[in-house]
Amino acid sequence: MNEFFLSFNQNEEENNSIFPTLSLKERLIGFIFCFIFGYLLEFMAMGSLVGLLLGRSKKFAFLYTTGNIISIFGTFFLVGPQRQLKYMFVPIRKNASIIFIFSIILTLFSIYVLKSKFLTIICVIIQFGAFIWYVMSYIPYGRDCLKVITQRILGMN
Repeated sequence: MNEFFLSFNQNEEENNSIFPTLSLKERLIGFIFCFIFGYLLEFMAMGSLVGLLLGRSKKFAFLYTTGNIISIFGTFFLVGPQRQLKYMFVPIRKNASIIFIFSIILTLFSIYVLKSKFLTIICVIIQFGAFIWYVMSYIPYGRDCLKVITQRILGMN
């Protein structure tokens, strides 16, 4: 976990962000803007959740997926795309990252090419689960806690 958060606090010679000429403060502002805007889009997607349940999945899936993409893009301000990909594909989060990226692509493909509402909903659910699993890999014992909570909710103790 620390390797990600400490890596953006580097001197300017080591700045590998997507905008290397920006100061640390400016990169933090870019990250925060992308993070907030991405999650605002995801929150707006919840407004179309009823449409999703009624079979109108396009708006929900587009907003939710776009929000995820923008949020991930925000990390490029801090550590750059190369380092972000490096962190995404370390062994502990490699599978979650692959599933997350593939589900984003498949969500957009199912919306615009296949026009399959059912597949779109499945892809969004997978995307959500993979993102949660990915994020929890940055929190010490995060995945273990998530497993315990899920087992208790499902009554699998």
